[in-house]
Amino acid sequence: MDYSAFRNGERHGWSTRAELYGDATARATLQTIPKLLDHARLFPGAKVLDAGCGPGFVAANAKLLGAVAEGIDFSERMVEQAKDQFPDINFSVADVEDLPAQDETFDAVLSNIVLFHVTDPEKAMSEARRVLKPNGRFVFSQWLGPDRSECYRLLFDVLERHADMSRADPAPNAYELSDATYVSAMMRRAGFTDIKSEIVENVLHAPGPSFFDFFMKFGVRVPLIVDRQEADVQNKIRNELDKATAPYLSDGVYKLPMPSVVFSGRAA
Repeated sequence: MDYSAFRNGERHGWSTRAELYGDATARATLQTIPKLLDHARLFPGAKVLDAGCGPGFVAANAKLLGAVAEGIDFSERMVEQAKDQFPDINFSVADVEDLPAQDETFDAVLSNIVLFHVTDPEKAMSEARRVLKPNGRFVFSQWLGPDRSECYRLLFDVLERHADMSRADPAPNAYELSDATYVSAMMRRAGFTDIKSEIVENVLHAPGPSFFDFFMKFGVRVPLIVDRQEADVQNKIRNELDKATAPYLSDGVYKLPMPSVVFSGRAA
């Protein structure tokens, strides 16, 4: 299956959202970073790659723990944001499926809600294994799917009733990486052992008045679907999603459970 159009849409979408990330996507993704770092078992002087760094929050937190961190992202605008916010950390434009590093360079490779957006997650895992030193750790996080996430359950219930999903570009299954058995097998094939997973009970705090309007800034996958629909369908989605999420609105803020899962493994 050719996912190139999806990948181009992801790159463009994240580039246009680079300036919005801190007050949109970060409202949920930052909550996963402590558990990501816990699994990484960092130590002073550890060499860390933030793979799919976005605006650089994982690298910055790793540096606070004494690591020597750097980051890469396929979005030039995200890399610019990271450099602006954390000028003492090295960030560059690169692809998690083709890392610009020599073999056995890093003690840890960390990816926070990143493999969710790539076209070949197993290739990204293999690249992480290649650049890790022996016994180095690869840690990544992923949103749980609609079967275990209230946020995504409400969202996809509305989308599946109104949207023509075939209008979106072909894309990998968004939630295969939520399945611990599936991910463990993939990580073993990539060369990892001591594989563990742990749920993080993220709660998305989304400012009102419209949850739909917020979520269209939050990520890229959903807008890639919604933007392809007719105007009347988009309005139905907006109205029904805002109605479905209204019980979660309090004092002008929606508070929706949006759990993630952290996976980690050691380079065999």
